[in-house]
Amino acid sequence: MKTKKILSLMLAGALIAGTISACTPAAPAPVVPEAAPAQQVPTPTPVVPQVPEPPPEAQVGRGVTLAIMTEAASVQPARHGQLVAHWKQNLSHNGIFRVWHEDLSPVLDLAESMVAISDTVFEFTLRPNIMFHNGEIMTAYDVVAGLYYNRTSPESINVHRSMYSAEVVSRYVFRIDSGEPNAMLFFDLAHHGNFIQPRSLIEAGHDFSRYPVGSGPFEFEEWNLGTSLKFTRFADYFDRDRVAQVEYILWRIIPEGASRTIALEAGEVDYIVDVPLPDLARLQADPNITVIYRPGTMHAGLHLNNERPPFDNIHVRHAIDMALDRDSMLLASLDGHGIPIWTSAPPMFPGVSSEGIRSFDPEGARALLAEHNLDPATLGFEMLVSDEITRRRAEVAQANLADIGIPTTITQMDSATWLSHAGAGDFEAGFGSVTSSNIMAFMRMFFYSGSIGAMNWSRIDIPELSELVLQSINTPDPDARLPIVEQATRMANEHAGFISTNMNILFRAFNSDLVVPELAPNGMMYLNMVHWAD
Repeated sequence: MKTKKILSLMLAGALIAGTISACTPAAPAPVVPEAAPAQQVPTPTPVVPQVPEPPPEAQVGRGVTLAIMTEAASVQPARHGQLVAHWKQNLSHNGIFRVWHEDLSPVLDLAESMVAISDTVFEFTLRPNIMFHNGEIMTAYDVVAGLYYNRTSPESINVHRSMYSAEVVSRYVFRIDSGEPNAMLFFDLAHHGNFIQPRSLIEAGHDFSRYPVGSGPFEFEEWNLGTSLKFTRFADYFDRDRVAQVEYILWRIIPEGASRTIALEAGEVDYIVDVPLPDLARLQADPNITVIYRPGTMHAGLHLNNERPPFDNIHVRHAIDMALDRDSMLLASLDGHGIPIWTSAPPMFPGVSSEGIRSFDPEGARALLAEHNLDPATLGFEMLVSDEITRRRAEVAQANLADIGIPTTITQMDSATWLSHAGAGDFEAGFGSVTSSNIMAFMRMFFYSGSIGAMNWSRIDIPELSELVLQSINTPDPDARLPIVEQATRMANEHAGFISTNMNILFRAFNSDLVVPELAPNGMMYLNMVHWAD
């Protein structure tokens, strides 16, 4: 019988800033907030497993089949803002940086070195012999062309803002100018919205949405819409220390949680990404299955379209906020595995204010509506959801809102369709979640007016708040940034344009013969490092 292995790496230790390797000093270090004490989570006492070194060669004929709840929105790097699709993008593409799985700091990936020319201009040298999947060798011309090509994608507009310009210096050397000091530049260059594709294919008008071509450890093979995606090992991957250890990765889309559990138990899949939490105890008791978990940065809530009535009325937003029972929503959707929250931003990030928040108070919500002559029966709206977890969360919200007289309906659709509605503003309200590596990224996604049409799904447009978001990004000193973050998050709390519900815990379950050495607190997975133990 194999020993059960449960890993719980506290988030506090995962948020310590890392170091960027560079040719010379003078480069402002990418800023990651210092650790804040992790909130107490109802989880068992952890036992840290010993992870063996991966084998030097691919395990012939062996692959890994994963089960996931939702469909990818796209396989083209910059054409989506979806975490699920980003996991797949990490298989097939690379950025100038990647996020280090232990502390969420950006580390050089395609670039082997960096020199700070000034506080806004950085010169990068590519690693030698980086091969695209079409056989071409990557040059600085590909990097610059790829960065500008990605900027034509509105879905990733957030991560394009930090680069003012890019230019080729020589065949393997290029420069990036942020225009002004920008603490998000290196993080953004690690985002899938800035992953690099071949210039020759860009100029030829290649359809990357049908056949993506990158330089990653796996090569895209096929996508059976609604069923599966397959990636095969790329033997010529440039980073020999991170060459894929298995021959293929197969993603199976299995929306229903119990079906994912049965597939893992039967050996039809090797790895569950979205663990059905009602089955957690059953999976933990199985000697052939490993469950790992850690507190994460995944932040969930209800997006209210601030451009539409009744959500353009702050009293309505406050009443809805006060009506929602976070504890019941968490119990129904995640079996209580998470942290209910009221702050507008993830509370583990330094500087996030708790001033201006409300609490669960249905009676107070009814009184607030009556005070402002708002008839709750006229405030009905539709809530969009994209999976079984958000549906259960919405069902509790529906009962809560009915208790104060607001009628609602629930409409479920696939994740890509929900994102399309959210980006276009074609919705009233909807449940969603997002992960981030730092508070600056989160605020830019949710509170910055320039992100409307991208990740600012609540369509919050407050000039003073947007200015504070930009100030935080343009303040490299983390101590000087703290009061800016406090002011911005306090303003967001009071505005209640987006209603937070909970922080998630990351759970993964997989075959106990599988070694899974890298899982970041923001949910990122580097599946090229996964391998079989025998």
